[in-house]
Amino acid sequence: MKVEKLTMSGAVFAAFVASLCCILPLLFVVLGLGVFGAGSVFETARPYLLGAATLLLAFGFYRAYIRREETCAVGEECAAKPISRISRIGLWLALVGAVAFALAPYYTGIIARNVVTQNTQPAANVSAIVEQAKFKITGMTCSGCAVSIQTELEKTEGMRRAEVSYELGEAIVDYDPKVIAPEKIRDVINQTGYKAEIVR
Repeated sequence: MKVEKLTMSGAVFAAFVASLCCILPLLFVVLGLGVFGAGSVFETARPYLLGAATLLLAFGFYRAYIRREETCAVGEECAAKPISRISRIGLWLALVGAVAFALAPYYTGIIARNVVTQNTQPAANVSAIVEQAKFKITGMTCSGCAVSIQTELEKTEGMRRAEVSYELGEAIVDYDPKVIAPEKIRDVINQTGYKAEIVR
């Protein structure tokens, strides 16, 4: 029983840590705390953590459904007890939790985008002059990162529109050149923990 609990909790924990690269930026957007750009730290460890979660779950299912260690003869008091139904349900729930965390990069961007859309305020006293700049961004690990960068850009004075794409690794922004310059926009992106270069 103790081995199964350790296996389940270890698998869920490993999958959770592997998904922090996308969950933390989402939490920061939802809570309105700005941007957490350290997701790339977790991204480098993600394959290893997901591998560990898979191995732990595989071991748990092996112990639950295929083989149980027996320390003495069958029928004696010290014989290994069969795994209870609750433990098997717990193992399946751990699998669902691990899969949900593993798939976080695919849905956190949608959640963050919906939160940002609901909280967007229209800009006041906007100048008629608009220029456009494009930036190459490195360090994004999922679409949630793109939404968090976009949110930070949209809060910056002089910005008219910002569109950040995780898939393309870029940001295209419309800005008022009387208020802000492309170099300043690049600095805003860099302050979020990601790396931006001006393309045009």
